Amino acid sequence: MTRTRFDEMSEAFPDSSQLQQWHQGIEMANRNNIFCHCRSCSYEWVDSVIDAVCSKCGSKDIEHISCWQFPDD
Repeated sequence: MTRTRFDEMSEAFPDSSQLQQWHQGIEMANRNNIFCHCRSCSYEWVDSVIDAVCSKCGSKDIEHISCWQFPDD
């Protein structure tokens, strides 16, 4: 049987309320902190939604990276 990320997370957080708190923390960190890069026109911006559309060209081909994943230095 193949293990999934969900299986790994369930083992890391055996108490489902802990897993829910972890997910809520990630959601809070993402709020207004999603780096977006348009693959069509190369425009870049920070947004608060994961399914943002490029305001320059209207493309939906967007790369999304949560800003909390970038180092502070």
